[in-house]
Amino acid sequence: IGGGGGKGQRVVTDASQTAAAVMDILAEQKVLEAGSNRNFLIELNLETTRHNEIQVIGNGEWAITLGGRDCSIQMREQKQLEFSLTDELLVVAADETDNPAHRENLLKERDTLAAMERDGARFAEGVELDNVSTFECIVEGFDHFFMEMNTRIQVEHGCSELAYKMRFTNPDDPSDFFEIERLIEAMVLLCLHGPRLPKPDRVLQAVSGAEVRVN
Repeated sequence: IGGGGGKGQRVVTDASQTAAAVMDILAEQKVLEAGSNRNFLIELNLETTRHNEIQVIGNGEWAITLGGRDCSIQMREQKQLEFSLTDELLVVAADETDNPAHRENLLKERDTLAAMERDGARFAEGVELDNVSTFECIVEGFDHFFMEMNTRIQVEHGCSELAYKMRFTNPDDPSDFFEIERLIEAMVLLCLHGPRLPKPDRVLQAVSGAEVRVN
């Protein structure tokens, strides 16, 4: 519970391996001493997966999503490449391919992305999120599994900013609006004016973006 970045992960394929795996986890997390937080998670192990995230923002009453990110390319449990994942990108890719099977897969990917975005927004509304957050999922085939919710800004948020900006419109005057492109700006607005902020529209800037991390 107190770790992060994949530390302490063990795969158990037989019940007889459980006790040794638990001790390995506790030792790696350095929580063997008295009074330490020894709680840990037991999760479904999915072998052929992708790591997809949904960018979420809310003011406690409304919540919207700003597309997704594919963070599947990792090294030592740390993300190396992040690509923004948008509905618009999948539409363009499906229109450009001449392969019927590839087109069908891309359209199914649209459904998967839409489902993750829908779940992310519902989760945020359910907990009355008043910040920016990342709704993280493991995707196997076209099925997605909720992994965790990071209720803070993350270093890969730039991918989402490349894809979408937000337009806040005066409910009493559609011609009166302002746009922001940075999630940090959105966090400041939420802190200062949260309940008064109208639900924004997301405005496409680019169908995709990428972030490369150099070690």
